Amino acid sequence: LVSIITKHAIKGKESGALLRSIFKGSPCTEDVAVRRRLAVYKHCIELVESGDLQREVASEIVGLLMLEVHHLPGASLLDLANLYVEAVKAGSMSNGKSLELFPNVLKALSSKESLVYGNGELTGEECKKQIINSLCSSRWDPKCVIFLTSMFRDVLLSTEELQFVVEKVLRLFSKLDLQEMPPLVYQLLLLSAKGSKRTILEGIITVFNDLDQKLMHEAKNDEDLDDSTIPKEQLRQVEGTIILHIVFAIKFDQDLGRELVKVLRAAQQGDTNKFLCPFSVALLLSVSRIHRFEKQVFDFLKAIILKGFKDIQFQQGSKFLQDLVPQPTCVSSMLLEIVKNSVFGWDHVTQGLVELGFLLMDSYGPKAIPGAKILETSAGSPSQQACQLGSKILLEAFKVHEAIRNVILEQVLNRVITKATSPTSHFIDLLSDIVYATPLILQNSASKLTAAFDHLFQLPFSTVLGLLKALQPLFKINISVRDCIILVLRKAMFCSQIEARKSAVAGFLLLLKNFKVLGSLSSSQCSQAIGASQVLVDVHTRYNSAANEAFCLEILGCLRRSLSQQEDIRRLLYEGFYDVLKRNSQLASPIMQTLVSQLKRYYEPEPDLLPPLKLERCIAAQKEQIILQEPLAHLLSSIHNCLSWYKQKSNVLQERGMEDENDDDDYMACRKEIDEMLQSITRRMTKCDLEEFELDKSADFSTNSSVGMKNYTYAVLVMGVCEVLIEYNFTTANFNKSKFEDIMGIFKCYSKLADILKEKSGKSKPSGNSKACKSLLSMGFVSTLLTALFRDSTRKHEESLSVLRASLDFMRYTVSVALQKIQQLKETGVTDGPDGQNSDKMFHSICEITRVLMWRYTSIPSAAEDSGKKDKGKNISLMCLEGLVQIFYTIQLRYPKKDLTVPGSFG
Repeated sequence: LVSIITKHAIKGKESGALLRSIFKGSPCTEDVAVRRRLAVYKHCIELVESGDLQREVASEIVGLLMLEVHHLPGASLLDLANLYVEAVKAGSMSNGKSLELFPNVLKALSSKESLVYGNGELTGEECKKQIINSLCSSRWDPKCVIFLTSMFRDVLLSTEELQFVVEKVLRLFSKLDLQEMPPLVYQLLLLSAKGSKRTILEGIITVFNDLDQKLMHEAKNDEDLDDSTIPKEQLRQVEGTIILHIVFAIKFDQDLGRELVKVLRAAQQGDTNKFLCPFSVALLLSVSRIHRFEKQVFDFLKAIILKGFKDIQFQQGSKFLQDLVPQPTCVSSMLLEIVKNSVFGWDHVTQGLVELGFLLMDSYGPKAIPGAKILETSAGSPSQQACQLGSKILLEAFKVHEAIRNVILEQVLNRVITKATSPTSHFIDLLSDIVYATPLILQNSASKLTAAFDHLFQLPFSTVLGLLKALQPLFKINISVRDCIILVLRKAMFCSQIEARKSAVAGFLLLLKNFKVLGSLSSSQCSQAIGASQVLVDVHTRYNSAANEAFCLEILGCLRRSLSQQEDIRRLLYEGFYDVLKRNSQLASPIMQTLVSQLKRYYEPEPDLLPPLKLERCIAAQKEQIILQEPLAHLLSSIHNCLSWYKQKSNVLQERGMEDENDDDDYMACRKEIDEMLQSITRRMTKCDLEEFELDKSADFSTNSSVGMKNYTYAVLVMGVCEVLIEYNFTTANFNKSKFEDIMGIFKCYSKLADILKEKSGKSKPSGNSKACKSLLSMGFVSTLLTALFRDSTRKHEESLSVLRASLDFMRYTVSVALQKIQQLKETGVTDGPDGQNSDKMFHSICEITRVLMWRYTSIPSAAEDSGKKDKGKNISLMCLEGLVQIFYTIQLRYPKKDLTVPGSFG
């Protein structure tokens, strides 16, 4: 019979009919027939496992054996079961096809009431348990694991048996080749329908976490990638396939998804930290595409990200915890690792990554409180770090995934344009990073950017300015985008809304700063901070330089028109010219000539006439209101700052033996004219009484009447002019005593007006333009002046400095201005005046101020100062202490990562 069966099966001819006839002729009532049946079963199992049969024939034979198995007596069934156990132990299962019969054998066995097993008797159910135990306790050949896992799906198992089987399979999981892992996971997921979902998920996550750790360890040790025991690309592709399998299984069995979230929640609470790894987080991101789990997954991810940052911050703040507790799990590094891994075909993960990135930025970005200033999240806080992580995820995803670039760009632009009432600085920063990192790639999306320009001037001024700064590198390498923005800026110059015109002026100033003319000296030799990392775009060639020069002069022509517009716009232009000059020094001549011609409108050329400035031209009547039209003090400040910087640059060139290309006759005459005008204004201002400016101590300075508003505006204008002249004269004095006497004369005028306004505001607080009340002294000058007043012990400077030091009011005023600047830096991160937005220069100035205030406070105690004080002014030592407190808070808030141990930071 065996020979005939073999012959028919190999030929594939009527093997099914042959077996049916054999079984028909072998009834189980006869012992010989039972032995015959058993021999046929054993031979057919060997035949199917041999691999010599066609698939259809093997399936037909196994199907017939399954149909007849329940007729066999208990002893024969036990014999067959042991045959399978021995085959597994011997590792002789080649294709596992015959294992389809094993569940039926076990089922038939469990239905028997009593069986002889070993030296005693057992029920069929107990016998079945013994066989399963024996099978799972034996050694399995790794190539049989998939077949056996598939087979156990059809076996009726108790909870304990299922757990035993699952643990056995998972122990062998890591021993399989990478390509065999996805089919085994598929079988395990099918098996999870019976139970042990948590064990299965934990086992899969553990295996891939271990593989990732091993790969990372090899990479850290700089092992040759060719000699690596784990092929990285293959591992990532296998992980991607397995994530797909699990997500597919969760779609059909939502209990599996709930169990996954439970596993990772337990990991987040710290009891099983190994389950929180790049693989499990990538799996969660993929599961987030299932609508039912989307909110649950993202809420969980947000929670663990924020908790991770809080834990790290808490640990870093305590040396005790650093020694006691290991470094907390850093989910941010996992997410960035997932972005890198996703290039290996993890398209199902990238959508979740993008959604998570925007969710983090939306949830933890700066917030606006109604009726209050924008609440920026404090620097270095867990919320800000979470927002920055979202930005990093989106930036890295943009770099490596072409398919989602348009989605990310559209979402960023939509948020910047539609969230006009909310802070959008974090989205603008992300756009800036994208432009800087991938300018050439963004050229393909130029149409989206130009479409966004149509909405540009419906946005707040700060948003427009940030957006234009972010797109600067693109303007250099894409002419169509540059032409489009210039057209939009030209239109905005004639817009009825003042915010749009301010944005246009700011936009043109940005273009002037960044399109350099050949020969322009940079600010640290002023190299531009803008650059394209992907391509070396030479925008300074002779051809481009000529084009840039014409382009810049054309823009200057547009900007001159704004000199007849509102005070806000003029002030913006004056403050911007200094930055343009630093970045594009070849424009010095046209800029200085523009400023001088503007000053001449308000300058009294007659050398003996008082006052030296025509203040009446600076204001205008609008209905029943008096408004400031020309910010004369800002105009003078701009002229002084530009002139001072250019003189400094010329001195540097002379020291190096180089010629200044701007030193033509026209420009030198312009410089000389400016110096003469400022000296003349200084000389005449020292002679002026309040009456010269049509001001009187007893006059009305309230802002409720037109007369009071006019007087108030005049007073603020004159005070601003005085401050600019103090800075100009100190800068040019070179410790000349007569110049310092002029400074005290000007300060006397300033002090009178300040006292009047203080007295009047005590009676009725003015609600006028608070911007005008800010000091016009620059932060750099304040630190220089404080150092000279309190720390300069040079013998040849003593006589001249004694003029300034003799006035407690002047020293008190200087410290109060320093406090004002520190407060502004703390609140906004920048200060008014030149280099106010240069973080490094502000930090240097604040260090200098700290050194002076610390010395003054520790050298002259407040009690000693009070005992010898004759005036009623505020105690300078206490002002210094207040300044130190504000500085320490500002340093923590604005410069959390600065190394204060560098020699010279605080002295």
